[in-house]
Amino acid sequence: MPSRKKPDSLAEYRFDADAAERAVAFFSECLTHGAGEWRGQPFILSDWQAEIVRQVFGWKRADGTRRYRTVFIAVPRKAGKTTLAAGLALYALYADGEPGAQVINAAADREQAALCFEAAKGMIDAEPELQNRSKLYKRAVVVPDTGSSYKVISSEAYSKHGLSCSYIGADELHAWPDRELWDVLTTSTGARRQPLTVVTTTAGYDRNSICWELWDYALKVRDGIVTDDAFLPVIFAADPEDDWKSPDTWHKAHPGLGVEAAEVSVMDYLNLDTLPEAPPVTAAMLMLIGALYENRESVTDKPVSESVLFTRLLAPYRKLAL
Repeated sequence: MPSRKKPDSLAEYRFDADAAERAVAFFSECLTHGAGEWRGQPFILSDWQAEIVRQVFGWKRADGTRRYRTVFIAVPRKAGKTTLAAGLALYALYADGEPGAQVINAAADREQAALCFEAAKGMIDAEPELQNRSKLYKRAVVVPDTGSSYKVISSEAYSKHGLSCSYIGADELHAWPDRELWDVLTTSTGARRQPLTVVTTTAGYDRNSICWELWDYALKVRDGIVTDDAFLPVIFAADPEDDWKSPDTWHKAHPGLGVEAAEVSVMDYLNLDTLPEAPPVTAAMLMLIGALYENRESVTDKPVSESVLFTRLLAPYRKLAL
């Protein structure tokens, strides 16, 4: 993760701790999960999510506007990037102070685009105050009092007309077929004082894609090869020389792995509130971590919970759901 320490070359920037914490507080105080195992509970950011939010909304330019204009978040699946993206879009819609905000969530296809958007709509439905301020449609949310809107589009179907994006959420960029939609969206922000584009993606392999181009650029910014004060790279990935058996590598490659994520998955499978202290359970947990790490780039692999070894290890400890 990038440091909040201010380099000498960035003397014109300042870190506004109040603004950073205000953005973090928006999630827990204004957003409630609308689906899944956390339904009905406040959106409490994990440590890695909260640090990204502080970076994005805490750093300011001399004129008071946001320092970062593009945020590239590369994180494996099952880390919570979809819910984070939904929350960021809602902050841009309701709390960013942008007159007539135009928030866009974009993805390669309608199904992928709908994931983040439906998560955001679920959060609105779960909060009466947000619901009362909004008009919800199948593919849009409108806030009449501020003239703001949140729309979902895909590279399969979109219109260039009327775009003046204040916030762009580019979801799973590695799956975008080309850069046409990216160029249309990012060139539509010129009339905004502090536009923000947030890319959330896993890694891709097509070296001619927009995702690979941004991935390579993000690495160069992170490593100091390229200086771009408006670009925030957040990359969770192991290096080739890292030991895959080391917990340090697991955390480096996947912020949602480690003990907490594995414990939750295993407890869900066992239908228990606590983990039994037994070697087979520990082995299953490590197996889950290893499988997610090995398949961190994949979006279609078979869940490890369906494997014979996983089920045999945990079978004696599983409580049948009533």
